[in-house]
Amino acid sequence: MTTGKRTGIGRWLGVLGALALSLALIAPWHATPVPSSLPTSAHAGFFDDDLEIFEEVLDLVSGNYVYPPDYKTLFETSIQGMIAKVPEKTLTVTDVYSGQVLKKDSARLSYRLSFSRHENMEAFRSVYYFLANQYQGQLKKKDIEQAAIIGLMSSLDPYSLYMDKDDFERSMRDTEGQYGGVGMVITMEDLKLTVVRTLKNSPAERAGILPKDVISQVDGQTVKGMQINELAERLRGYPNTKVQIQVFRPSTNSTQEITLTREIISIETVEYKNMGDGVGYLSINSFSKQTNDQLQVALNQALEEGVTAFIMDLRNNPGGLLSQSVKVASHFLNKGELIVYTRGRDRNDMQTYQALYKNTLTHLPLVVLINKQSASASEIVAGSLKDSGKALILGETSYGKGSVQTIFRMSDGSGLRLTTSKYYTPSGIDINQHGITPEIIVEKDLPQGTEGEAPREPKGAKKDPAPLARNLATRLKETELIDYLKQKGYTNTDSIDPLVEFAKLVVRDSQHPSKSHALAKARELAKDIHY
Repeated sequence: MTTGKRTGIGRWLGVLGALALSLALIAPWHATPVPSSLPTSAHAGFFDDDLEIFEEVLDLVSGNYVYPPDYKTLFETSIQGMIAKVPEKTLTVTDVYSGQVLKKDSARLSYRLSFSRHENMEAFRSVYYFLANQYQGQLKKKDIEQAAIIGLMSSLDPYSLYMDKDDFERSMRDTEGQYGGVGMVITMEDLKLTVVRTLKNSPAERAGILPKDVISQVDGQTVKGMQINELAERLRGYPNTKVQIQVFRPSTNSTQEITLTREIISIETVEYKNMGDGVGYLSINSFSKQTNDQLQVALNQALEEGVTAFIMDLRNNPGGLLSQSVKVASHFLNKGELIVYTRGRDRNDMQTYQALYKNTLTHLPLVVLINKQSASASEIVAGSLKDSGKALILGETSYGKGSVQTIFRMSDGSGLRLTTSKYYTPSGIDINQHGITPEIIVEKDLPQGTEGEAPREPKGAKKDPAPLARNLATRLKETELIDYLKQKGYTNTDSIDPLVEFAKLVVRDSQHPSKSHALAKARELAKDIHY
Protein backbone atom coordinates (compact mmCIF):
# COMPACT_ATOMS: atom_id res chain seq x y z
CA MET A 1 0.00 0.00 0.00
CA THR A 2 1.31 3.45 -0.92
CA THR A 3 0.08 6.54 0.93
CA GLY A 4 0.55 10.21 0.24
CA LYS A 5 1.79 12.86 2.70
CA ARG A 6 -0.45 15.66 3.94
CA THR A 7 0.72 19.06 2.63
CA GLY A 8 -1.19 22.28 1.94
CA ILE A 9 -4.49 23.04 3.67
CA GLY A 10 -7.09 20.39 4.37
CA ARG A 11 -6.16 17.83 1.73
CA TRP A 12 -4.68 14.44 1.43
CA LEU A 13 -2.69 13.58 -1.67
CA GLY A 14 -0.74 10.57 -2.84
CA VAL A 15 -1.52 7.08 -3.85
CA LEU A 16 -4.05 4.97 -1.96
CA GLY A 17 -2.88 1.73 -3.49
CA ALA A 18 -0.59 0.12 -6.01
CA LEU A 19 -2.31 -2.93 -7.39
CA ALA A 20 -1.08 -5.51 -9.88
CA LEU A 21 -3.23 -5.96 -12.95
CA SER A 22 -3.08 -7.83 -16.23
CA LEU A 23 -5.46 -7.65 -19.19
CA ALA A 24 -5.14 -11.38 -19.76
CA LEU A 25 -5.91 -12.48 -23.34
CA ILE A 26 -5.79 -9.03 -24.86
CA ALA A 27 -3.50 -6.56 -23.27
CA PRO A 28 0.25 -7.04 -23.92
CA TRP A 29 1.36 -5.76 -20.47
CA HIS A 30 1.79 -6.85 -16.85
CA ALA A 31 1.59 -4.66 -13.79
CA THR A 32 3.73 -5.16 -10.68
CA PRO A 33 3.25 -3.06 -7.52
CA VAL A 34 6.04 -0.58 -6.74
CA PRO A 35 5.63 1.16 -3.37
CA SER A 36 6.58 4.80 -3.12
CA SER A 37 6.22 7.77 -0.83
CA LEU A 38 5.16 10.80 -2.79
CA PRO A 39 5.52 14.41 -1.69
CA THR A 40 2.96 16.87 -2.95
CA SER A 41 3.48 20.38 -4.24
CA ALA A 42 1.91 23.22 -2.29
CA HIS A 43 -1.40 24.35 -3.67
CA ALA A 44 -2.11 27.90 -4.74
CA GLY A 45 -5.82 27.89 -3.94
CA PHE A 46 -7.59 27.68 -0.59
CA PHE A 47 -10.19 25.08 0.37
CA ASP A 48 -10.64 23.76 -3.18
CA ASP A 49 -9.31 20.82 -5.12
CA ASP A 50 -8.12 22.56 -8.29
CA LEU A 51 -5.38 20.49 -9.96
CA GLU A 52 -5.23 18.03 -7.08
CA ILE A 53 -5.29 14.98 -9.33
CA PHE A 54 -2.91 16.57 -11.82
CA GLU A 55 -0.38 17.05 -9.03
CA GLU A 56 -0.85 13.45 -7.89
CA VAL A 57 -0.15 12.25 -11.42
CA LEU A 58 2.85 14.53 -11.73
CA ASP A 59 4.24 13.22 -8.43
CA LEU A 60 3.83 9.63 -9.57
CA VAL A 61 5.51 10.24 -12.91
CA SER A 62 8.32 12.21 -11.27
CA GLY A 63 9.02 9.56 -8.68
CA ASN A 64 8.24 6.27 -10.40
CA TYR A 65 8.47 6.47 -14.20
CA VAL A 66 11.16 4.23 -15.67
CA TYR A 67 13.02 7.21 -17.15
CA PRO A 68 13.98 10.51 -15.43
CA PRO A 69 11.27 13.16 -15.96
CA ASP A 70 11.72 15.79 -18.67
CA TYR A 71 9.69 18.56 -17.03
CA LYS A 72 9.69 20.78 -20.09
CA THR A 73 8.13 18.06 -22.24
CA LEU A 74 5.70 16.99 -19.50
CA PHE A 75 4.32 20.51 -19.10
CA GLU A 76 4.35 21.25 -22.84
CA THR A 77 2.10 18.28 -23.57
CA SER A 78 -0.07 19.05 -20.54
CA ILE A 79 -0.69 22.60 -21.73
CA GLN A 80 -1.30 21.44 -25.29
CA GLY A 81 -3.86 18.98 -23.93
CA MET A 82 -5.73 21.83 -22.21
CA ILE A 83 -5.59 24.08 -25.26
CA ALA A 84 -6.94 21.29 -27.46
CA LYS A 85 -9.99 21.13 -25.18
CA VAL A 86 -11.24 24.65 -25.94
CA PRO A 87 -13.80 25.28 -28.71
CA GLU A 88 -12.19 25.50 -32.12
CA LYS A 89 -11.20 28.94 -33.48
CA THR A 90 -11.93 30.71 -30.20
CA LEU A 91 -8.34 30.97 -29.02
CA THR A 92 -5.34 32.45 -30.79
CA VAL A 93 -2.07 30.69 -29.98
CA THR A 94 1.27 32.19 -30.99
CA ASP A 95 4.50 30.33 -30.42
CA VAL A 96 7.34 32.22 -28.76
CA TYR A 97 10.70 31.04 -27.48
CA SER A 98 10.04 28.11 -25.11
CA GLY A 99 6.42 29.14 -24.71
CA GLN A 100 3.30 30.65 -26.22
CA VAL A 101 1.05 33.69 -26.19
CA LEU A 102 -2.67 32.95 -25.73
CA LYS A 103 -5.35 35.45 -26.77
CA LYS A 104 -9.11 35.28 -26.40
CA ASP A 105 -10.99 38.44 -27.26
CA SER A 106 -9.20 41.14 -25.25
CA ALA A 107 -7.64 38.75 -22.75
CA ARG A 108 -4.01 37.82 -23.23
CA LEU A 109 -1.56 35.49 -21.47
CA SER A 110 2.06 34.66 -22.21
CA TYR A 111 4.12 31.92 -20.60
CA ARG A 112 7.48 30.26 -20.98
CA LEU A 113 8.74 26.87 -19.88
CA SER A 114 12.11 25.75 -18.56
CA PHE A 115 13.45 22.48 -17.20
CA SER A 116 12.41 23.40 -13.64
CA ARG A 117 9.36 21.64 -12.24
CA HIS A 118 8.53 24.54 -9.90
CA GLU A 119 8.78 27.24 -12.58
CA ASN A 120 6.81 25.17 -15.07
CA MET A 121 4.11 24.46 -12.52
CA GLU A 122 3.57 28.19 -12.06
CA ALA A 123 3.34 28.69 -15.84
CA PHE A 124 0.97 25.72 -16.09
CA ARG A 125 -1.30 27.15 -13.37
CA SER A 126 -1.48 30.47 -15.17
CA VAL A 127 -2.65 28.74 -18.37
CA TYR A 128 -5.12 26.56 -16.45
CA TYR A 129 -6.77 29.51 -14.70
CA PHE A 130 -6.70 31.62 -17.87
CA LEU A 131 -8.65 28.94 -19.76
CA ALA A 132 -10.96 28.24 -16.81
CA ASN A 133 -11.85 31.93 -16.51
CA GLN A 134 -12.17 32.65 -20.23
CA TYR A 135 -14.33 29.59 -20.88
CA GLN A 136 -16.36 29.71 -17.69
CA GLY A 137 -19.73 28.14 -18.42
CA GLN A 138 -18.33 26.34 -21.46
CA LEU A 139 -15.66 24.15 -19.91
CA LYS A 140 -15.57 22.59 -16.48
CA LYS A 141 -12.36 22.87 -14.50
CA LYS A 142 -12.25 19.11 -14.04
CA ASP A 143 -12.47 18.58 -17.80
CA ILE A 144 -9.58 20.99 -18.38
CA GLU A 145 -7.54 19.24 -15.69
CA GLN A 146 -8.26 15.82 -17.15
CA ALA A 147 -7.20 17.04 -20.60
CA ALA A 148 -3.93 18.20 -19.04
CA ILE A 149 -3.37 14.79 -17.43
CA ILE A 150 -4.06 12.98 -20.69
CA GLY A 151 -1.66 15.33 -22.45
CA LEU A 152 1.03 14.67 -19.87
CA MET A 153 0.66 10.90 -20.16
CA SER A 154 0.81 11.07 -23.97
CA SER A 155 4.42 12.24 -23.68
CA LEU A 156 5.52 9.00 -21.98
CA ASP A 157 5.06 5.63 -23.75
CA PRO A 158 2.18 3.68 -25.33
CA TYR A 159 1.60 1.60 -22.18
CA SER A 160 1.34 4.42 -19.65
CA LEU A 161 -2.26 5.61 -19.40
CA TYR A 162 -4.60 7.71 -17.26
CA MET A 163 -8.02 6.18 -16.57
CA ASP A 164 -11.01 8.08 -15.28
CA LYS A 165 -13.04 6.52 -12.47
CA ASP A 166 -15.29 4.43 -14.72
CA ASP A 167 -12.43 3.17 -16.88
CA PHE A 168 -10.38 2.37 -13.80
CA GLU A 169 -13.18 0.37 -12.21
CA ARG A 170 -13.49 -1.64 -15.43
CA SER A 171 -9.74 -2.22 -15.60
CA MET A 172 -9.60 -3.47 -12.02
CA ARG A 173 -11.83 -6.47 -12.65
CA ASP A 174 -9.91 -9.48 -11.46
CA THR A 175 -7.86 -11.85 -13.58
CA GLU A 176 -9.13 -15.05 -11.99
CA GLY A 177 -9.44 -16.69 -15.40
CA GLN A 178 -12.94 -15.50 -16.20
CA TYR A 179 -14.42 -12.13 -17.06
CA GLY A 180 -17.45 -10.45 -18.55
CA GLY A 181 -16.80 -10.01 -22.24
CA VAL A 182 -17.48 -11.17 -25.78
CA GLY A 183 -14.73 -13.75 -26.31
CA MET A 184 -12.34 -12.29 -28.86
CA VAL A 185 -8.54 -12.23 -29.00
CA ILE A 186 -7.43 -9.04 -30.75
CA THR A 187 -4.11 -7.80 -32.07
CA MET A 188 -2.78 -4.75 -33.88
CA GLU A 189 -2.07 -5.61 -37.52
CA ASP A 190 -1.13 -2.93 -40.05
CA LEU A 191 -2.37 -0.33 -37.55
CA LYS A 192 -5.79 -2.02 -37.51
CA LEU A 193 -7.42 -3.73 -34.51
CA THR A 194 -7.79 -7.20 -35.94
CA VAL A 195 -9.42 -10.36 -34.59
CA VAL A 196 -6.92 -13.19 -34.06
CA ARG A 197 -9.52 -15.73 -33.01
CA THR A 198 -12.76 -16.15 -31.10
CA LEU A 199 -13.19 -18.34 -28.04
CA LYS A 200 -15.31 -21.47 -28.17
CA ASN A 201 -19.01 -20.95 -27.53
CA SER A 202 -18.48 -17.22 -26.92
CA PRO A 203 -20.81 -14.40 -28.04
CA ALA A 204 -18.26 -13.47 -30.72
CA GLU A 205 -18.10 -17.00 -32.12
CA ARG A 206 -21.89 -17.37 -32.14
CA ALA A 207 -22.20 -14.03 -33.96
CA GLY A 208 -19.99 -15.35 -36.76
CA ILE A 209 -16.97 -13.11 -36.17
CA LEU A 210 -13.91 -14.56 -37.93
CA PRO A 211 -10.12 -14.24 -37.72
CA LYS A 212 -8.82 -11.29 -39.79
CA ASP A 213 -12.05 -9.34 -39.21
CA VAL A 214 -11.22 -5.71 -38.40
CA ILE A 215 -13.01 -3.86 -35.59
CA SER A 216 -13.78 -0.34 -36.82
CA GLN A 217 -16.29 1.00 -34.27
CA VAL A 218 -17.49 0.22 -30.73
CA ASP A 219 -20.83 1.65 -29.59
CA GLY A 220 -20.73 4.16 -32.44
CA GLN A 221 -17.23 5.41 -31.64
CA THR A 222 -14.42 4.91 -34.14
CA VAL A 223 -11.46 2.88 -32.87
CA LYS A 224 -8.94 4.51 -35.20
CA GLY A 225 -5.88 5.40 -33.14
CA MET A 226 -7.11 3.33 -30.19
CA GLN A 227 -4.68 1.01 -28.39
CA ILE A 228 -5.48 -2.68 -27.89
CA ASN A 229 -6.03 -2.25 -24.17
CA GLU A 230 -8.49 0.60 -24.77
CA LEU A 231 -10.56 -1.54 -27.12
CA ALA A 232 -10.38 -4.43 -24.66
CA GLU A 233 -11.83 -2.28 -21.90
CA ARG A 234 -14.69 -1.13 -24.12
CA LEU A 235 -15.54 -4.69 -25.10
CA ARG A 236 -15.46 -5.94 -21.53
CA GLY A 237 -18.24 -5.20 -19.07
CA TYR A 238 -20.74 -6.72 -16.72
CA PRO A 239 -22.54 -9.88 -17.88
CA ASN A 240 -25.86 -9.37 -19.70
CA THR A 241 -24.91 -5.88 -20.90
CA LYS A 242 -24.72 -5.18 -24.62
CA VAL A 243 -22.01 -3.74 -26.84
CA GLN A 244 -22.39 -2.86 -30.52
CA ILE A 245 -19.42 -3.23 -32.84
CA GLN A 246 -18.81 -2.49 -36.49
CA VAL A 247 -16.80 -5.19 -38.25
CA PHE A 248 -15.04 -4.96 -41.60
CA ARG A 249 -14.30 -8.27 -43.33
CA PRO A 250 -11.43 -7.92 -45.84
CA SER A 251 -12.18 -11.26 -47.53
CA THR A 252 -15.59 -10.03 -48.70
CA ASN A 253 -14.93 -6.26 -48.51
CA SER A 254 -18.08 -5.96 -46.40
CA THR A 255 -19.00 -4.12 -43.21
CA GLN A 256 -21.68 -5.13 -40.72
CA GLU A 257 -23.05 -3.94 -37.39
CA ILE A 258 -23.15 -6.64 -34.71
CA THR A 259 -24.69 -6.39 -31.24
CA LEU A 260 -23.14 -8.73 -28.69
CA THR A 261 -24.37 -9.54 -25.20
CA ARG A 262 -21.52 -9.85 -22.74
CA GLU A 263 -21.29 -12.94 -20.60
CA ILE A 264 -18.84 -14.65 -18.27
CA ILE A 265 -16.01 -15.92 -20.45
CA SER A 266 -14.02 -18.84 -19.07
CA ILE A 267 -10.48 -18.50 -20.31
CA GLU A 268 -8.95 -21.74 -21.51
CA THR A 269 -5.40 -20.55 -21.90
CA VAL A 270 -3.74 -23.92 -22.54
CA GLU A 271 -4.48 -26.37 -25.34
CA TYR A 272 -2.81 -29.78 -25.46
CA LYS A 273 -2.61 -32.23 -28.35
CA ASN A 274 -0.74 -35.50 -28.74
CA MET A 275 0.80 -35.25 -32.21
CA GLY A 276 2.11 -38.80 -32.26
CA ASP A 277 5.74 -39.92 -32.56
CA GLY A 278 6.18 -39.02 -28.89
CA VAL A 279 5.59 -35.29 -29.48
CA GLY A 280 3.19 -33.22 -27.38
CA TYR A 281 1.86 -29.87 -28.57
CA LEU A 282 1.14 -27.15 -25.97
CA SER A 283 -0.51 -23.92 -27.10
CA ILE A 284 -0.60 -21.13 -24.50
CA ASN A 285 -2.66 -18.15 -25.67
CA SER A 286 -2.27 -15.93 -22.58
CA PHE A 287 -1.07 -15.92 -18.98
CA SER A 288 -4.02 -15.65 -16.61
CA LYS A 289 -4.27 -16.97 -13.06
CA GLN A 290 -5.49 -20.28 -14.46
CA THR A 291 -2.61 -20.87 -16.89
CA ASN A 292 -0.16 -22.83 -14.74
CA ASP A 293 -2.89 -25.06 -13.32
CA GLN A 294 -4.13 -25.80 -16.84
CA LEU A 295 -0.57 -26.44 -18.03
CA GLN A 296 0.05 -28.87 -15.17
CA VAL A 297 -3.03 -30.88 -16.19
CA ALA A 298 -1.82 -30.94 -19.80
CA LEU A 299 1.71 -32.02 -18.81
CA ASN A 300 0.39 -34.81 -16.59
CA GLN A 301 -1.75 -36.11 -19.45
CA ALA A 302 1.15 -35.89 -21.89
CA LEU A 303 3.51 -37.83 -19.65
CA GLU A 304 0.86 -40.51 -19.05
CA GLU A 305 0.59 -40.85 -22.84
CA GLY A 306 4.34 -41.36 -23.18
CA VAL A 307 5.24 -37.99 -24.68
CA THR A 308 9.03 -37.56 -24.86
CA ALA A 309 9.31 -34.12 -26.50
CA PHE A 310 7.27 -30.90 -26.49
CA ILE A 311 6.37 -28.04 -28.78
CA MET A 312 5.26 -24.92 -26.89
CA ASP A 313 3.32 -22.50 -29.10
CA LEU A 314 3.37 -18.88 -27.86
CA ARG A 315 2.41 -17.26 -31.16
CA ASN A 316 -0.17 -14.47 -30.86
CA ASN A 317 0.17 -14.63 -27.07
CA PRO A 318 -0.02 -11.01 -25.86
CA GLY A 319 1.17 -11.79 -22.33
CA GLY A 320 -0.46 -11.50 -18.93
CA LEU A 321 0.70 -12.22 -15.41
CA LEU A 322 4.41 -12.22 -14.65
CA SER A 323 3.91 -14.78 -11.89
CA GLN A 324 2.38 -17.21 -14.36
CA SER A 325 5.17 -16.78 -16.91
CA VAL A 326 7.68 -17.64 -14.16
CA LYS A 327 5.72 -20.77 -13.23
CA VAL A 328 5.37 -21.89 -16.86
CA ALA A 329 9.09 -21.48 -17.58
CA SER A 330 9.93 -23.24 -14.29
CA HIS A 331 8.57 -26.55 -15.62
CA PHE A 332 11.44 -26.72 -18.12
CA LEU A 333 14.33 -25.32 -16.07
CA ASN A 334 16.39 -26.41 -13.09
CA LYS A 335 15.29 -24.94 -9.78
CA GLY A 336 16.99 -21.63 -9.08
CA GLU A 337 17.85 -20.82 -12.71
CA LEU A 338 17.31 -17.16 -13.58
CA ILE A 339 14.17 -16.57 -15.67
CA VAL A 340 13.98 -12.79 -15.90
CA TYR A 341 14.98 -9.66 -14.05
CA THR A 342 13.55 -6.16 -13.95
CA ARG A 343 15.37 -2.86 -13.62
CA GLY A 344 13.87 0.54 -12.91
CA ARG A 345 15.21 4.06 -13.30
CA ASP A 346 17.80 3.44 -10.61
CA ARG A 347 20.16 0.65 -11.66
CA ASN A 348 20.04 -0.61 -8.08
CA ASP A 349 16.27 -0.98 -8.43
CA MET A 350 16.51 -4.57 -9.63
CA GLN A 351 14.42 -7.67 -8.99
CA THR A 352 15.18 -11.21 -10.10
CA TYR A 353 12.89 -14.21 -10.68
CA GLN A 354 14.19 -17.78 -10.55
CA ALA A 355 12.77 -21.17 -11.51
CA LEU A 356 10.60 -22.62 -8.76
CA TYR A 357 10.36 -26.40 -9.07
CA LYS A 358 12.59 -29.37 -8.26
CA ASN A 359 11.15 -32.10 -10.48
CA THR A 360 11.07 -30.57 -13.96
CA LEU A 361 11.19 -31.63 -17.61
CA THR A 362 14.74 -30.56 -18.41
CA HIS A 363 15.42 -34.07 -19.76
CA LEU A 364 12.92 -33.66 -22.62
CA PRO A 365 13.55 -31.78 -25.90
CA LEU A 366 11.58 -28.54 -26.30
CA VAL A 367 10.86 -26.20 -29.21
CA VAL A 368 9.15 -22.85 -28.62
CA LEU A 369 7.22 -21.06 -31.38
CA ILE A 370 6.89 -17.26 -31.37
CA ASN A 371 5.85 -14.57 -33.82
CA LYS A 372 5.53 -10.80 -34.07
CA GLN A 373 2.49 -10.83 -31.77
CA SER A 374 4.18 -12.77 -28.96
CA ALA A 375 4.58 -10.17 -26.24
CA SER A 376 5.33 -9.48 -22.59
CA ALA A 377 4.96 -12.65 -20.48
CA SER A 378 5.34 -14.88 -23.55
CA GLU A 379 8.64 -13.14 -24.32
CA ILE A 380 9.78 -13.79 -20.75
CA VAL A 381 9.16 -17.51 -21.18
CA ALA A 382 10.76 -17.70 -24.62
CA GLY A 383 13.73 -15.56 -23.56
CA SER A 384 14.48 -17.58 -20.44
CA LEU A 385 14.24 -20.92 -22.24
CA LYS A 386 16.43 -19.62 -25.06
CA ASP A 387 19.12 -18.14 -22.80
CA SER A 388 19.24 -21.26 -20.61
CA GLY A 389 20.08 -23.41 -23.63
CA LYS A 390 16.97 -25.45 -22.92
CA ALA A 391 14.71 -24.65 -25.88
CA LEU A 392 15.11 -24.01 -29.59
CA ILE A 393 13.13 -20.93 -30.68
CA LEU A 394 11.38 -20.96 -34.07
CA GLY A 395 9.31 -18.35 -35.89
CA GLU A 396 9.56 -14.56 -36.03
CA THR A 397 11.18 -12.00 -33.75
CA SER A 398 8.69 -11.22 -31.00
CA TYR A 399 6.79 -8.00 -30.36
CA GLY A 400 9.22 -6.36 -27.94
CA LYS A 401 6.91 -5.52 -25.02
CA GLY A 402 9.36 -5.72 -22.15
CA SER A 403 8.17 -3.06 -19.75
CA VAL A 404 6.50 -3.35 -16.35
CA GLN A 405 3.38 -1.32 -15.67
CA THR A 406 2.22 -0.42 -12.16
CA ILE A 407 -1.39 0.46 -11.44
CA PHE A 408 -1.98 3.34 -9.01
CA ARG A 409 -5.34 4.38 -7.59
CA MET A 410 -5.82 8.14 -7.34
CA SER A 411 -7.61 9.89 -4.49
CA ASP A 412 -10.72 10.56 -6.59
CA GLY A 413 -11.12 6.94 -7.71
CA SER A 414 -9.42 7.36 -11.07
CA GLY A 415 -6.26 5.41 -11.86
CA LEU A 416 -2.88 5.53 -13.50
CA ARG A 417 -1.04 2.81 -15.34
CA LEU A 418 2.62 3.78 -15.37
CA THR A 419 5.69 2.09 -16.82
CA THR A 420 8.04 1.68 -13.85
CA SER A 421 10.73 -0.77 -15.01
CA LYS A 422 11.85 -3.00 -17.88
CA TYR A 423 12.34 -6.73 -18.34
CA TYR A 424 15.69 -8.30 -19.23
CA THR A 425 16.42 -11.90 -20.18
CA PRO A 426 19.05 -13.80 -18.16
CA SER A 427 21.76 -12.85 -20.69
CA GLY A 428 20.85 -9.16 -20.45
CA ILE A 429 18.73 -8.72 -23.59
CA ASP A 430 16.47 -5.67 -23.30
CA ILE A 431 13.17 -7.24 -24.37
CA ASN A 432 11.54 -3.86 -24.88
CA GLN A 433 14.20 -2.78 -27.37
CA HIS A 434 14.90 -5.97 -29.28
CA GLY A 435 12.28 -8.61 -28.54
CA ILE A 436 13.26 -12.29 -28.65
CA THR A 437 15.01 -13.48 -31.81
CA PRO A 438 14.54 -17.12 -32.92
CA GLU A 439 17.52 -19.28 -33.90
CA ILE A 440 15.46 -20.44 -36.88
CA ILE A 441 13.51 -17.57 -38.44
CA VAL A 442 10.54 -18.60 -40.58
CA GLU A 443 9.41 -15.47 -42.36
CA LYS A 444 6.71 -14.49 -44.78
CA ASP A 445 8.00 -14.05 -48.32
CA LEU A 446 9.49 -10.59 -48.78
CA PRO A 447 7.88 -8.25 -51.29
CA GLN A 448 9.44 -8.40 -54.75
CA GLY A 449 12.64 -6.38 -54.94
CA THR A 450 13.48 -6.56 -51.23
CA GLU A 451 14.98 -10.04 -51.08
CA GLY A 452 18.44 -10.03 -49.63
CA GLU A 453 18.11 -6.74 -47.81
CA ALA A 454 19.57 -6.77 -44.33
CA PRO A 455 17.06 -6.10 -41.55
CA ARG A 456 17.27 -2.67 -39.98
CA GLU A 457 18.88 -2.67 -36.59
CA PRO A 458 17.47 -0.57 -33.77
CA LYS A 459 19.32 2.42 -32.37
CA GLY A 460 22.01 1.38 -29.94
CA ALA A 461 22.19 -2.14 -31.35
CA LYS A 462 25.99 -2.35 -31.09
CA LYS A 463 25.67 -2.50 -27.32
CA ASP A 464 23.31 -5.44 -27.38
CA PRO A 465 23.81 -9.04 -28.59
CA ALA A 466 20.32 -9.25 -30.14
CA PRO A 467 21.42 -7.95 -33.61
CA LEU A 468 24.18 -10.57 -33.69
CA ALA A 469 21.56 -13.21 -32.91
CA ARG A 470 19.51 -12.04 -35.88
CA ASN A 471 22.50 -12.17 -38.17
CA LEU A 472 23.41 -15.70 -37.06
CA ALA A 473 19.86 -17.03 -37.29
CA THR A 474 19.00 -19.53 -40.00
CA ARG A 475 16.24 -18.18 -42.24
CA LEU A 476 13.48 -20.01 -44.03
CA LYS A 477 10.62 -18.74 -46.14
CA GLU A 478 7.18 -20.03 -45.32
CA THR A 479 6.55 -21.02 -48.94
CA GLU A 480 9.78 -23.04 -48.96
CA LEU A 481 8.62 -24.87 -45.86
CA ILE A 482 5.19 -25.62 -47.36
CA ASP A 483 6.77 -26.96 -50.57
CA TYR A 484 9.08 -29.17 -48.50
CA LEU A 485 6.15 -30.61 -46.55
CA LYS A 486 4.39 -31.41 -49.82
CA GLN A 487 7.46 -33.33 -50.91
CA LYS A 488 7.30 -35.25 -47.64
CA GLY A 489 3.77 -36.41 -48.39
CA TYR A 490 1.55 -33.76 -46.80
CA THR A 491 -1.31 -33.71 -49.29
CA ASN A 492 -3.41 -30.91 -47.81
CA THR A 493 -0.99 -28.23 -46.64
CA ASP A 494 -3.86 -25.74 -46.29
CA SER A 495 -5.12 -27.62 -43.23
CA ILE A 496 -1.79 -27.90 -41.39
CA ASP A 497 0.43 -25.46 -39.58
CA PRO A 498 3.81 -25.62 -41.37
CA LEU A 499 5.77 -24.25 -38.41
CA VAL A 500 4.31 -26.83 -36.03
CA GLU A 501 5.08 -29.63 -38.47
CA PHE A 502 8.63 -28.36 -38.90
CA ALA A 503 9.05 -28.25 -35.13
CA LYS A 504 7.82 -31.83 -34.91
CA LEU A 505 10.44 -32.94 -37.43
CA VAL A 506 13.07 -31.27 -35.24
CA VAL A 507 12.15 -32.88 -31.90
CA ARG A 508 10.76 -36.29 -32.79
CA ASP A 509 13.00 -39.30 -32.18
CA SER A 510 15.48 -37.04 -30.39
CA GLN A 511 17.48 -38.59 -27.57
CA HIS A 512 19.07 -35.27 -26.57
CA PRO A 513 17.22 -32.57 -24.61
CA SER A 514 19.76 -29.79 -25.29
CA LYS A 515 19.15 -26.96 -27.71
CA SER A 516 22.45 -27.55 -29.48
CA HIS A 517 21.27 -30.92 -30.81
CA ALA A 518 17.87 -29.54 -31.81
CA LEU A 519 19.51 -26.56 -33.51
CA ALA A 520 21.90 -28.79 -35.45
CA LYS A 521 18.98 -30.94 -36.63
CA ALA A 522 16.92 -27.87 -37.55
CA ARG A 523 19.79 -26.44 -39.58
CA GLU A 524 20.21 -29.74 -41.42
CA LEU A 525 16.50 -29.70 -42.23
CA ALA A 526 16.75 -26.08 -43.35
CA LYS A 527 19.66 -26.93 -45.63
CA ASP A 528 17.60 -29.77 -47.09
CA ILE A 529 14.68 -27.38 -47.58
CA HIS A 530 16.87 -24.80 -49.33
CA TYR A 531 18.35 -27.32 -51.72
